Amino acid sequence: LAIPPLMMSSCSSLLVGIGAGVLGTLTIGGVIYYIRGRTKKEILVLQDEETVRVRQLKLFHSFPFRSCRCAWLINELGIQKWVEIIPVSLHGPDAKDLPKYKKEVHPHGTIPALVLEDGTTLLESAAICLYIAHEFSGKYGPDLLPSEDNMAEFYDKIVYATSTIDHILEPLYMQLTHTSEDERDQGLVTNKMRQFKVVATVLSDHLKDKLYICGKKFTAADCVVGYNIWWASVIKQGELLQEYPILLSYLQRLKERPSFEQTFQGKRPVKPSGGSL
Repeated sequence: LAIPPLMMSSCSSLLVGIGAGVLGTLTIGGVIYYIRGRTKKEILVLQDEETVRVRQLKLFHSFPFRSCRCAWLINELGIQKWVEIIPVSLHGPDAKDLPKYKKEVHPHGTIPALVLEDGTTLLESAAICLYIAHEFSGKYGPDLLPSEDNMAEFYDKIVYATSTIDHILEPLYMQLTHTSEDERDQGLVTNKMRQFKVVATVLSDHLKDKLYICGKKFTAADCVVGYNIWWASVIKQGELLQEYPILLSYLQRLKERPSFEQTFQGKRPVKPSGGSL
């Protein structure tokens, strides 16, 4: 193992299962470590007296589906070298990846899925965002967890988004964006529009004196709830949000973030085949 002394400034030590010969390099916190060895059995980074395994996670992602929440969070944290984003085609005529994906990754054939190092697979966007936030925030990127005082609303709004808001927006998206007017279920649309007004009022009241879901600080909750607001903005040319200036202002703040642009820029919703966002 050959590590120039000046390269060790941000890490107390580096342990590698090695033999002889150049194995490669490892970059941590912008510092390049030169690793020598015949075989790489394991790389451990001992930083701040805490052992952290170099991560090798895989997120299966397809725009504009709910995996956008997870991809956005990964981009915010800047952890692409620890969490690989794998694009997959699961809908429409180009659904070439669906059979293998259902067999090997996600039994329901939906997006997202996060495969951990030990083969464990997380199947829900809320669970994935919570896991990534707790595992990586403040360790490999910015701290996107809330203060203790805001932890309750952090969990509440994430679960509210995925358990309540998703199930209101899903039929509205399909009916108002991808169903002709003469074929729409008007009763369903009316019911879900009424439910959405309740959601929009709840979120407007919550955000009226806040920049983000947990106050002044952007957190992983904004990737989850923010996706819902973006989703609402692309239904029926944004008509759902026109009566809610607080939500429009919130969405504008999100759009100004570089990682939002990285995740959503220049991309438009597509019609799913046999499913929705």
